[in-house]
Amino acid sequence: MKVSKKLLALALTATFGLAACDGDAQPDPGQMDPGMEAGQEQTPEMGQDMGQEMDPEMMAMMTEVQELQQRLGPIQDEAMQDPELSQSLTELQDRVETAMRDEDPELFAEMDQFEEEFLAAQEAGDQERIQEIGMEAQGVEMELQTLQQSVLEREDIRTSIDDFEAAQRERMIEIDPEAGEIMDRIDEILAELQGS
Repeated sequence: MKVSKKLLALALTATFGLAACDGDAQPDPGQMDPGMEAGQEQTPEMGQDMGQEMDPEMMAMMTEVQELQQRLGPIQDEAMQDPELSQSLTELQDRVETAMRDEDPELFAEMDQFEEEFLAAQEAGDQERIQEIGMEAQGVEMELQTLQQSVLEREDIRTSIDDFEAAQRERMIEIDPEAGEIMDRIDEILAELQGS
């Protein structure tokens, strides 16, 4: 798999909170929010903003969100087996990637260069160079995330994401009617935490 595709897949997974982003990129369901309706995700920043002095009530809410996310994980996985939903996700990812490439082709050219160097170093067994490339690629990954956020804020992309999230939610509820209540509860807790 291309290095650039892997970076993009990880970025999109973090954004969409999806269990099926790039075929073989399967994130831990406990690290994301399968409650897609509000388009929110569980982010490291949330914990960082609260710092070390998180009060017990907030900690309990965070724990509840994680437990609810774990319950939704298998339902979400099953929903993403739906061919139509899976195809919609692929098309959405392609649209986002195309928009990102159009907006900053130089960044993607740099990613492609890293990919070539990485593959060459891998073939040569040059572990030192592989590590160097990994370090250098971190800066590109940060730029990629900034670019991605800019693209995701575009109205046409946001509308497509909302449509996908609604379809995913509907499919999850078909699989398990309780999924809707669980997602609503996650949204409620996250809104409360963000308002704190």
